[in-house]
This record gives sequence, structure tokens and C-alpha cells, in this order.
Amino acid sequence: MTGIVTVKRMKEIENASNQAGIDFMRLMENAGSAAAALIRKKVDVRGRNCVVVAGKGNNGGDAFVVARKLIEADCLVSVVLADELPATEESREMLDQLLRLGVEVLSFTSDEGPAAQKIVGADLIVDGIFGTGFHGEIPATVRPLFDRINHAVAAIFCLDIPSGVNAQNGLVADGAIQGDFTIVFHRYKAGMFYWPARSYLGQAEVVAIGIPAGEGMDVLEDGMLIGEEDVFSALEKRPEDSHKGHYGRLLNICGSIGFAGAAVLSAMGAARVGTGLLTVAAPASVLVPVNVNLPEAMTIPLALDAEGSMHANHIPKLLEAASKMSACLIGCGLGTGKAAGALLEEMLKQQGCPVVIDADGINLLAGRIEILRQAQRPVILTPHLGEMARLLGISVAQLKEKRIEKLKDFTRELGVIVILKDSVTTIFEPQGTFLTNQTGNAGLAKGGSGDLLAGMVAGFCAQGIAPLKSAVCGVYLHGLAADACAKRLSQYSMLPRDLLTDLAQIFASHGL
Repeated sequence: MTGIVTVKRMKEIENASNQAGIDFMRLMENAGSAAAALIRKKVDVRGRNCVVVAGKGNNGGDAFVVARKLIEADCLVSVVLADELPATEESREMLDQLLRLGVEVLSFTSDEGPAAQKIVGADLIVDGIFGTGFHGEIPATVRPLFDRINHAVAAIFCLDIPSGVNAQNGLVADGAIQGDFTIVFHRYKAGMFYWPARSYLGQAEVVAIGIPAGEGMDVLEDGMLIGEEDVFSALEKRPEDSHKGHYGRLLNICGSIGFAGAAVLSAMGAARVGTGLLTVAAPASVLVPVNVNLPEAMTIPLALDAEGSMHANHIPKLLEAASKMSACLIGCGLGTGKAAGALLEEMLKQQGCPVVIDADGINLLAGRIEILRQAQRPVILTPHLGEMARLLGISVAQLKEKRIEKLKDFTRELGVIVILKDSVTTIFEPQGTFLTNQTGNAGLAKGGSGDLLAGMVAGFCAQGIAPLKSAVCGVYLHGLAADACAKRLSQYSMLPRDLLTDLAQIFASHGL
């Protein structure tokens, strides 16, 4: 996996490096040199007009080093100060080195001034205005500069992150720099993979900046990007003499009147990832389409009470069935009646296998998340942003602003795994690590996609794959199948059930 760090963690890494003898000046020199080298790989800079735009912080210091290194490569470099003179000792030293070389340094004073004209005539622009510490909005004093850069015809190279993009949460200030290339120092930053930040990076590439190897530095990572090897290393080829009992027993408690599709899709997701024995517990009317679409599944018909919800009399029967399973899934289209809530609480108290909670199961937890502390075995929650916001008692906007901090606290305090579904899905686990997935596309923005994912994750759990690894496999393969399906059917026309065909082809292509 490729490492990801939060903004706070990156500062800790830099401080640890400083204590190990790699001072901040050296890190700045290394960062600027590595950035310049990558720019030279992308563009023949000889004789090209380059404008390096520097802010007053250390990102500006990195930019001054880039300017010096590009001059050494026969690039025609002008430096523009975005606002004020450098505020840090390291940045001032790097600017002094440029001035001793006689480099042209201009201040951006107006939209029609000399600095603005340099930007208009540039072949490439290096953005070193704000670094990863940026948050909030772009100051009015530099908005004309940002507008001029964004309207330039030059290729724009951003140092560490485009200025105006929040590296922690992926939110973007109005008027932020739209990069063509982003040169990321040491590790990807957590917010880079979320929208809208993702659309501002252009082509992103990580460069080493001389962080020494060893505990306390390069291993200080908060998260990882999920890769293909992380998934298929967990999926073994089946022995010739294996039988259905080797691949687990899953109880899927799901469905209600009007939500038969959730039961069908979650069950088919579990079956398609190889679950040995699948039992679906649902109202009798829901089991008709389940049996038609998936005759392989066993069933437990559930009677309804006067309000159309699962009858409380079924709780003992379902708890007894669950005791014989290797994993349970509860919530897909289940409804939020009192009996369903009571069943969920008793399952958490008594269940001896992993429990995956989706959809209405998550809604049943709202206002009573403390019952998760009673869980006897691993629990995986699969909320989308709206469901997670309700669990936390905050707005979706508040969740987006602090998703990493909020989810790390939530999973640590309650001891659960959370698959936070969004355009970029992130898995959080109790030890504080998060795993970011990059497969999938907007074709998944249809009802039923989440039910299919929940079934897949539960199906992997049922087979004895560790809960966190089951979440990783389910999320990655769900997105990978969606990418293949979009190529085949288009994002407009693909349906969640169509992914099952592509999922089977993915398994086949890997010899499974």
C-alpha cells in the first residue's frame, strides 16, 4: 500500500527528521530540488519562460529552490512574490540565494502590472503560494493573482498541493489554483483523494525529500491507499477437495415491504463473492424475488406485525440461527421497527461472529450508538455520509470538514470498523489507521449499490477473511467491477446488479 499522512502527521515527520539531523533547510533544499527534477522530466525547460510564484511561508521557500534549480537547467525564470517577503528563516535564506544570482523578483501589485504580464507570457508556472497548512478562504489581496494564474495558458506545477486546496479534508476555496501537475512531498496528504480537491491536482506524483528511514519518521503514516495486491493476496485459490462448509455460513436479515430489492442485491453480492451457505431472513413476500433471483439461498420467512414491521416473536429464532453462522448481515431494507432494533441490540450482545450493519441497521443505531460497546465480536458499519452524520449528530458539511478526525475518534471509542461511503470510500478501523479506495465511479450513484457492497463484505467475512481485510476486499472489488461495468454499459446505464457479471470476470481473470 502507498502511505497517506494527515497535515499534522507530516509536521511530526519533519520535526522527527530535524531531530535526526536533517534540518528544515536541508528538507527545503531537497523538496525544491526534487520538484525541479520532476518538472524537467515533464517539460523541456531550456529556453522556456517560467514564472515561480512564492508565498511567504515555507512553501514559498520550496519555490525559491525550484527557481534556482531551473535556472541551472537554462530555464528563463522570473519570481513573483504573492504577498509579502518570506516569514521564515529558511525561506529568507533561499530568497537571498536567488537575489545573489541576480534573478528578477517582482511583487504582484495589480492585475496589469509587470508581474501579471510575466504570468501572461509564461510557458510554465510553479505554484508555491500556500502549502498544506492552508484552510479557509483565499485572501482578497491575492485573489487577482490567483485569477491571473488560472487564466494563463501555461502548464501549472503545484508544490505539494494546489494553493487554496485544504490538504486535510479536500475542501477547496473559491478561486483555488487549478493545477496540471501536483508534486507531492514525501507522502500523499489525506485530503487529496476527496472531491473537489481531487479535480484540482491534475497529475499527482510523490517525490522523496530525504526523510530518513526508521521508526518515528517514514513509518509515521495515518493511512494507506488500497492496491490490487492488498486484495488478491487475501483471496486464495480453492483446493480441489473443498466443499461448501469450507466457505462459511452467512445469515442476511433484510428486506421489508417495498424494499425487496435490497434483500436481493445484498444476497447476490454475498453469493457472488463465494459464500458457502447463505440464509436470507426476510418477510415472505420479499423471499419470492429472492428465491427467483437466487435459488441457491436458504430462507427464513418472517411474519409482520400490525405496522408492517418484523414481528418481535421472531427474535429468538433469528438469534438461534445467528449462533450457527460465521458472519451476519443486518439492515439492508430491513425497516426501523421496534423489533428490528431489539434484534440488533441482542445480536451485538450475543453474537459470536462478525456482524455487518448496513442501511436501516445503521439508522437503528442513531441516538443509541453506545450499544456498539456491547458487541462480542467485530462489527463493520457501512454508512454513507448522511447516515454517518446522523450517527454523530452533526451535519454532512460538518462531517466532510472533519471526517478523518471524527471517524478516527468514533472507531477508536466504539471499537468498530466503518466503511464510509462517498465518491471516494474510506475504511476506518479502531487502531486509528484509515484505508482509502480509488476504484469506482459515478455509475454507482444509484439505489442498490450499497446493498450489493454490504453483501460482498459480509460474504468475505463469512469465509473467515479478517473483518478489516473483508472490508478492503469488498470496497476495492465493488469499485473495480463498477469501473469494468461502466466501460461495458456506461455510467448512465449500468445498474448495481450488472456489476455481478464484471465481478465474476475479475475473479476469473485472476485465476480464482
